[in-house]
Amino acid sequence: MRLRNSAKTYGSVAIGLHWIVAVLVPAAWISGHLGDMLPRGSHDMGLFMHVSLGLAMLGFALARLAWRLADPPPTPEATKLGPWTVHAGEIVHLLIYGIMFAIPILGILTQFARGYGLPVFGLFEIASPWVGDRGFAHDMKEMHEALANGLMILIGLHAGAALLHHYWLHDRTLKRMVPGLR
Repeated sequence: MRLRNSAKTYGSVAIGLHWIVAVLVPAAWISGHLGDMLPRGSHDMGLFMHVSLGLAMLGFALARLAWRLADPPPTPEATKLGPWTVHAGEIVHLLIYGIMFAIPILGILTQFARGYGLPVFGLFEIASPWVGDRGFAHDMKEMHEALANGLMILIGLHAGAALLHHYWLHDRTLKRMVPGLR
């Protein structure tokens, strides 16, 4: 398998980054929901895992965006539904990328607004530049959670569209991103 994208298929770097992010996003979302259910002492570990997954997601999403800009994706498959599906796909991709960056940024702001430092994978901590502000922290957390839930919905639409392409339209859209289907 080639590293770079071709006009018709994704390369191994784009595929690898896609699937790493595809695992990290729901893992971060689940850890965010489960963290609130943990007992007080365990909650700290849950928050640490959630923050670590969110930072990893941000890092890999940045790498994915950089790779996408350096190595543009293949031309979208033509479908029976017409060119509007290509535009809809582009809009959903833009929304996914935008929200994928906004969520961890809002998470970092939430942590700082609480007056807490940001643990970076247990290696070091970035001190909060602010004193705690409960109201601001609450607002940041609400936006963080709302966007995270919205991202999961968009990812569901994205996956549903990929399955629609594969099983109903019978094109190569899904096969280009799933190595075993080639």
